[in-house]
Amino acid sequence: MTGLRSWLRRSALAAALAVFAVPAPAAAWDARATHLGMVDRALLESALHLRWMAASELQRGLFTPLRIDPRRLSAPERRMLTAALQHGGLEALGGPGACPGLGAPIETQHYCVQGDLWELPALQWLQVGVLAELVPSARAVHHFVDRDDPLRRDFSDPQSRPGLLRLRQVRHNGGSAAALATQTGFSGQGPSVISFLRDEADPLAPPQMWRHLELSSTLPDPEARAHHLALALVGLGALLHVVQDLAVPAHARGDVSGFFSPLSPSPGDRGLPFAELARLAFGRSALPGRPTQDQIAQARGIPVAGSLAEHLFGGAAPSKEPGALVLPEGTGYEGLAVFTARRFLSEASVPAPRFLDDDLSPEAAAAELLQGSRLDPAEVEGARLQPWPAARGYIQSGTGRPLAAFDTDDDGRVRPYVDEAVYREQFVHLAPRAIEVTRSLLDWLWPTWPELSFDAAAGNLDFVVPPGLVDAVVLVLRQDAAGARTIVRKVALRPGERNRVTGIPTGLGDGERAVVVLRARRSGGEPLLLEHVLATESKVYPVVPAPYVAPPPEQAAPLEEEARAGARRRARARAGARARARPHDRHQGPARQVRRQGQGPACGACPEQRRSGPQGREPARKARQAAHRDRRADQPGPARRQGRHQSQGTASRRGHQSQGTASRRGHQSQGTARRQASRRGHQS
Repeated sequence: MTGLRSWLRRSALAAALAVFAVPAPAAAWDARATHLGMVDRALLESALHLRWMAASELQRGLFTPLRIDPRRLSAPERRMLTAALQHGGLEALGGPGACPGLGAPIETQHYCVQGDLWELPALQWLQVGVLAELVPSARAVHHFVDRDDPLRRDFSDPQSRPGLLRLRQVRHNGGSAAALATQTGFSGQGPSVISFLRDEADPLAPPQMWRHLELSSTLPDPEARAHHLALALVGLGALLHVVQDLAVPAHARGDVSGFFSPLSPSPGDRGLPFAELARLAFGRSALPGRPTQDQIAQARGIPVAGSLAEHLFGGAAPSKEPGALVLPEGTGYEGLAVFTARRFLSEASVPAPRFLDDDLSPEAAAAELLQGSRLDPAEVEGARLQPWPAARGYIQSGTGRPLAAFDTDDDGRVRPYVDEAVYREQFVHLAPRAIEVTRSLLDWLWPTWPELSFDAAAGNLDFVVPPGLVDAVVLVLRQDAAGARTIVRKVALRPGERNRVTGIPTGLGDGERAVVVLRARRSGGEPLLLEHVLATESKVYPVVPAPYVAPPPEQAAPLEEEARAGARRRARARAGARARARPHDRHQGPARQVRRQGQGPACGACPEQRRSGPQGREPARKARQAAHRDRRADQPGPARRQGRHQSQGTASRRGHQSQGTASRRGHQSQGTARRQASRRGHQS
């Protein structure tokens, strides 16, 4: 009985501490900075906006306003969306209670949309989903992958003190105080990303996203279609949040303990150093690895993998666990989670400290220290300690990339850990990879239609159906001027062949349109849903975007030469600015010895330069004039003529100014002479 009372007291105290302590939540990439920055970059580099606009007669894009009706939401969806808008950091127009009564002043209705409806552009509903995935922050539990078997539907991070992890989960990640008291809360084991991808009860999971996408094209009511499209984008944002978290080594290696690392001497200030450094170093708009415009054009619209599973887990070894994910046959792409886990170490998944003999070579010492690291053999092969033997240094891969830092503990063991230099090296590789996968998923989710040949007079549509689709059908709909849709017919398709869809409505009135919706399943089992609005006249709709064509060398050469000429001009301008900004270098002693074009050594020990006066600066003036002539020679003919006209105008203005100055000086001299003569007359 005494033991039971003491256990209850300890549980109550722990629950009270968890409830009243409110430190910052522990998370991976910062949601408002890094996650949204990655989504911004991915949207700019993807073909999503182009494809939406081309398939909707320019009526739907990323900036199209969409409304969500709270009355259409289920109870979990409404709770999720309300919490996301309240705590996520984005404010929508409208919402429950935003519209005042009929007798309220007009100025109080600025945020009213229509009744209790929420309104945001499509782009911002996607951002709401990114933020909603961490409301509450305990949802981050299903963002992990098992470090030994990434295809398992659960993961395990063995804990030496599970009670401490439960307490930290409640204090930092919004866990339940009741679960802490009953010792049933999270303690290092939980559902993995695989479970999230299959969860039909989670309103933000992919199964609900697919359902909303289908309803956004097939429902008759246009307001209902916009409602479900907005909810599909919220679910897509949550999915992208989970995907991008797999570019964090602690997530990809099932390292829960790393999220409660101390960030400062303050006892409650805990989190993931990797995420904090990324937020402080790059923010939202300065993420590393920005590609060139030519690289963006080459990759736009082309997915890097053939399925959602391959984007995340491509290259993983098959799992023997029941319920594990089975990868479909893919393109050989190494998934984001596999790439991260095989090549990068996290805070608590570094190898254990070891005693190493100083007589070992740097390569042998690194091989012994990296035993059990679960890194790819290509990373371990050729690794070395640099320097070695030494009390501290870095474990470098065969390519010279720092895998971890090391120092020596009080017992003389070599202890690996991750420091800021290693974090920054990880950012350079992982952030661009996460952006690439995000962009690829957007282009994979909304692929391009094949080339469509539409005969408006006959009501026929011809196109080649991509191979590999299962149960592919086309729904033919008629849309009236108010946007209401009616399904006219359903046509089964033959994948890999040219198909003709007949019976498309003709003789449409003003504002009416025919719409076709392609519905199928991909080879990996994921749904495919595409819609296209057809014009009233016959037309051939090309693929979007058009296939990339590299510019011819004869066109690229002048551009490159112009760029080099511009670089030379800028370099000469900077050199001239530095020369003009340092007119007194010769008085600053031998420490500032510099050599300029056309001048000898400028130093304080050269009396001939001090005596020369203006003559010593004459070569510099001539050099600047020569540089000016070179810049004018690099300019095309019109620019040279413009410069000549400007020079003539400048000379003319200077002539007028000189004449005016001389005239004023003449008048001043005459007035001075008259005043002096008057004074002499008075004196005499």
